[in-house]
Amino acid sequence: MLKNSFILLLFLLVSFSLVSQTLYTPNIPTTGVSYNVSVKSDTTMFSQQGPWDFSSTTTTSNENIQILPISSSTIGSNYPNASHVKYEGGEQFFIGFDSNSYTFHGEVSVLTSSYSSPLIIHPYPFSNGDIHTDYEVNIPFTIPGGPPFLERNDQVISRALETGEITMPDGTVHINALLVRTTRTFTDGQIGSAPCITTLDQYHWWIMGYAIPVVQISTMTQTGACPPSSPVRKSKFLIGNPFANIKNSNDTKINVFPNPSNDVIYLNSSVDLSENTFNIYDNLGRKVSNGSIKIKDNLIDVSSLNKGIYILNISGEINKSLRFLKN
Repeated sequence: MLKNSFILLLFLLVSFSLVSQTLYTPNIPTTGVSYNVSVKSDTTMFSQQGPWDFSSTTTTSNENIQILPISSSTIGSNYPNASHVKYEGGEQFFIGFDSNSYTFHGEVSVLTSSYSSPLIIHPYPFSNGDIHTDYEVNIPFTIPGGPPFLERNDQVISRALETGEITMPDGTVHINALLVRTTRTFTDGQIGSAPCITTLDQYHWWIMGYAIPVVQISTMTQTGACPPSSPVRKSKFLIGNPFANIKNSNDTKINVFPNPSNDVIYLNSSVDLSENTFNIYDNLGRKVSNGSIKIKDNLIDVSSLNKGIYILNISGEINKSLRFLKN
């Protein structure tokens, strides 16, 4: 009996390690979410090995980034497949979050574009060691006062590099950050002309549940038929811990019972879960079940699952990940 308990404990610890290195769909309140960030107009030195300590980094300004429903934009109808719009630096970036992927649908910035097929930045779940590549071609775009018939080819390569604890410039500490390197290459030009090639190389530190990385260090360079320019370097750091002040905080009390379970699990919750959905993942990060939480008694049917350790990820107004054992 003691030996079996030890094996189960070891399995739980291994499973926790696996889960802590995996990104799932962020849980954004239906009204959207606002983040304050501090900015440094340069890149910041770091090691690709965690833990990371940015407490000595000096920033020079603050910005606000909002992730709002697509309906908040007066031109949202031009991006029918996007779920949200990111307002950042006076510009709009149309993005999508679903249970399978984080996607880019176009922008209104120095140029205006709309992708008929979204660029997949990375899939969900996305775990330490994963690599994802996507490519969209012949995307029309416009520039105020620019030439006609402009097209873009857009390629992204995302690599999940490392996990660890991260300390922010304001002293906030986040555990289990996942470092993702995302390299996007935009090949822009007029049809039949030499292109301008822009490379945006970004290091993102993600924390489960947030809709933006808690740290973003980026370098943008241009080659080819581009106007002469110097590389643009920037670092952004999330201020504070917004989860401490919103409903989908990790402080929300939700328990799974019985645990271990057989055919069904129930959720004992301090808040109403009736507007939430769920995804269940196995210990390898594969989605094995999903659905809506029953209004009556918060019941979830798990009879079809094999024996093992699972992660229940609750989405909607509440952000919560819970572990349970299926007998």
